[in-house]
Order: sequence, then structure tokens, then C-alpha cells
Amino acid sequence: MAIQVCGRQSKTPYYIEAIKTNVYSLEEINFFIFNHINLVYREFFCDELFDYIEKELGRDDIAEGLRKLSMQNADLKDFIRYLLKESYYYSGSELSVVAAYVMNIDIMSEAERLRIEADGYYKMGKLESALRVYFEILSGMEKEALSEAFYAKVAYSIGVIYARLFMSRNANSFFSYAYDLYPDPLYARACVYMALVNNDEEELLNTIIRFNISDETLETIRARVGALKREIETSDETVNFIYDFENGINRQTIIDNWKEEYYERTS
Repeated sequence: MAIQVCGRQSKTPYYIEAIKTNVYSLEEINFFIFNHINLVYREFFCDELFDYIEKELGRDDIAEGLRKLSMQNADLKDFIRYLLKESYYYSGSELSVVAAYVMNIDIMSEAERLRIEADGYYKMGKLESALRVYFEILSGMEKEALSEAFYAKVAYSIGVIYARLFMSRNANSFFSYAYDLYPDPLYARACVYMALVNNDEEELLNTIIRFNISDETLETIRARVGALKREIETSDETVNFIYDFENGINRQTIIDNWKEEYYERTS
């Protein structure tokens, strides 16, 4: 939770080109940096911003600190850390969320920044937006000389989204692609899980042959999938849901909630 509710509001807006939005407070500037860190570049911290913080928001102390960093030719990570810390808008635990990103932000490639954006969409449940950005990363593979492991993780993320959308064969195609890029056993096991969860014997056979899955590994995964299914099927939530649906209790509400959840995930 943010530890400061609000500060001085300016009648004059400050326009942030990256998100094409006017902001009127230090809190909104912090919100932009915290939630759109992939869009923050060194050019964002300019004299115009410093003057706005000083004259319109009344925080000459922060403006002066930012100007000193500018005179010292500080790295982008130093500006971000300073502003977020001195604003006292986010708690220590919240700031730790962006710490890893900030550490390497000065040397991040465009693809790495895009992945931050896509991961953010995924965490918010905006699956369609996440897919769009993940695909954009893969389409630019030839432009940026990043590791196969990086692109494999992107492909795996696409597979996970398709799995959540119950598009099992689409999911497996990207799990397989991830393995082709970087042969991590995780990606092979994901294909097995997906085939077992969907009782797709044809896909399971192809996966066993494709990755040379041993009988021991297959049985271990099969047991795990079975245990998860039983856990879900016997949970109080599932039992109550089935009872309500079969007896017509809140049936339309259940259907409407399904639709709403699906549209939220794919928006």
C-alpha cells in the first residue's frame, strides 16, 4: 500500500509523452514510473520535469536533488531510486518489486523492456495485451542479439497464456518452440502436463516421442496431475459450485461471471 495518500495538486498539467497523459501531482508521476518502468528513459528526467516539481508541486527539495544527479551525469537507475524513495509514496516492500528492474535498466534492450510490459499485463490478467507484446518480442528476434534462453522464456509465457485460455495445442506448440530455442526440461514437462490435463492421447504420444520422455518421468507427472485434479474436484468451492449450477441456483449469475472473467482475461 502507498504510505502517502496525496500531496499538492497542480492546476497546470505535466504531459507525459510515453503514455500520452497529463498528470497533476507527484503521486501521479510516481505512479507512471512505478507501473510503466519499461517506458522510462533518461530523457524523462529533464529540466522541464525538475521545474514542474519545484514550481507547480512545491517540492523544491526533490527538484534540487534531481538537478544534482543530472549535473553528476547519474545513471537512470539513480534518478528512479531517488524520486521514488524521496516521495515517500510507495512502501519499502513495494519498492523492492521494481528493484531488480531498476538495477539493470540502464543497459536493458528494447526487448527486455517489452518483456517487463508483457509480464505486467499478464499479472493484471490482461492476457490479450500480454500476448500482443510477447509476440512483438518474438517478431524482433533478428534485430536484437539476446540469448536463446531469453526468447525461450517469452515463448513459454505465450504457452502459459494459451493454457489458461484452454487452447492446449496452441500452448504445446509454444512450449515445444521454447524447448527448440533452449532445451530446458521444464518446457518438455509442460507439454506432458498439458496433454494429460486435456486427456489428449494423440498429443501425449507425440510429446513422449518428441522429447523421449521416460516411463518414470511420465508416471511422476501423471500422478501429479491426478492429485491436482482430485484436489480441485473435492474442494469446497468446486463442490458448492457444482451443486448450485446443477440445481439452478444463481445459474445465470455463474454464466455471466464466466463471461466477464473471460473478457477481462483477454482484454
